[in-house]
Formats: sequence, C-alpha cells, structure tokens
Amino acid sequence: MPVGESRYMEPLQLAGRLIMENGGETYRVEETITRMGKAFGLERVESFAVPSGLFISYCRQDGDNETSVTRVRKGSRHLSRVDAVNAVSRQVEKGELSCEEALARLREIAGKPSHVSRPMLILAAAASAAGFAGMFGGSVVDMLISGSVAALVEVLTHVLERLNLRDVVSTLLGSLFSALLPMLFHRLTGMGAVELIVAGALMPLLPGLAMTNAVQDALRGDMVSGLSHGLSAVLTAVLVAGGALVASAVMSLMGGAPV
Repeated sequence: MPVGESRYMEPLQLAGRLIMENGGETYRVEETITRMGKAFGLERVESFAVPSGLFISYCRQDGDNETSVTRVRKGSRHLSRVDAVNAVSRQVEKGELSCEEALARLREIAGKPSHVSRPMLILAAAASAAGFAGMFGGSVVDMLISGSVAALVEVLTHVLERLNLRDVVSTLLGSLFSALLPMLFHRLTGMGAVELIVAGALMPLLPGLAMTNAVQDALRGDMVSGLSHGLSAVLTAVLVAGGALVASAVMSLMGGAPV
C-alpha cells in the first residue's frame, strides 16, 4: 500500500487477523487495533471483530476516513502468535516501532511455523488424556491405555489435515476411535475401566478454548461473538458425543451390549 495513503490499514488488519485466527479473544483484537491505531497518530480509531470478520475504521491526519472489512478464516490455535502480536502492539504503543517496522514484524510472525512440533502435540495429547483418566480415578493401566489412544487419535488428526479433512470430520472420527478402541481393548483383554479410559481419551477433543472465549465475550457484553463461540463449542461437543455414541452402536452390532 502506498506510503501516506493506506499504509496504516495493513498492519492493523494483519494484527487483528493473526489474533483472531490463532485463538485470541474478540476484545483483545479490538483493543490491539485501537492502541496501535492511536500510536500511529490516527483519530477516531474504531474496530468491530466477530469470529468470521473484522471491521476497521479510522481518520487519518489529513482528515480523510478509511474503512476496511477483512474476512477471518478459522485457523489452527497458536497462542504463541497471539503473544507475539501483543508484544508488537506494546512496542508500537511505546514508540519503539514505526508503521513499516510493525508490518514487517507482523509478516514475520504470520510466516513462522508453530513452535510446537507434531511429536510434541502427540505427547501433549497423550499426557493430557492420561492425566484426566487418573484424575477420574483410573489406575495406571487406564492411564496408559487412555494416553495411547489419545496419541493415536492425534496422529489420525494429522493425517486428516494432510488430506484437507479437518474440523467436523476429524472431531467425529477422533471421538469415534477414542471410544471404540478402549471398548475393543477391554473386550479382547478384559483390562481397564472402559468409562474412565474413554473419558480421558475424549478430553483433548473438547472445545475448552472456544467455550472460554464465549464466556469472556459474553461477560464483556459482546453477545455476537459470545454466541458464535458458544455455538461452535456446543456443536463440537455434540460431534464428540455423536462419535462416542456411534462407537457404542458399533460395539453392540459386533455382539452384545457395549462394555
């Protein structure tokens, strides 16, 4: 964008979009854009963020108004990027970064891969599932089985991402295998408490971040974003429950009531 015309809009758009796409709260997006805009010397900086879009308006020093509408696509959750954008925003507000320098830093953040490798994600899913199984009262065997199932489901999710099958498909299949594998294991070996293993394995699939953002947005009076995040969380929970129900039905068809 030409210097002196729309050079301020791009860093504001990019900062807001990065926060929204990587799991940040709606209020954080609006606050970041407002603070950066005022630090750039703009007047009447206004922003309105919803989970699927971002609206920005401000008045330049020459008196002209500029407005933009940005479509926000749902992306992976990388909270480290949200923290990095916040750091850039604070530096801009302190006068340590110019508009062009801030834009360069934001582009660098957008192009950086996640700090968490796939093996670490698999290990984190396994540790989370095992921990929840233990918290629910499971034995060491239950924790090991639950962690192993969660690790396999994380591998499955990665394969589905490579095939461009995400969100609905990965959640449904993930919950299906999270319930089906413990049932099959128990039927073949008689080991483990199925309810505890399944509960632990399903926990990494639950929409904790979406529900947290929904509550925060609602408490701040942003009902549009609160309802949107809340509906997303409810639909994800329904898919998780649906996958477990399908697994139970499959076990019934394989011979007798599920364990």
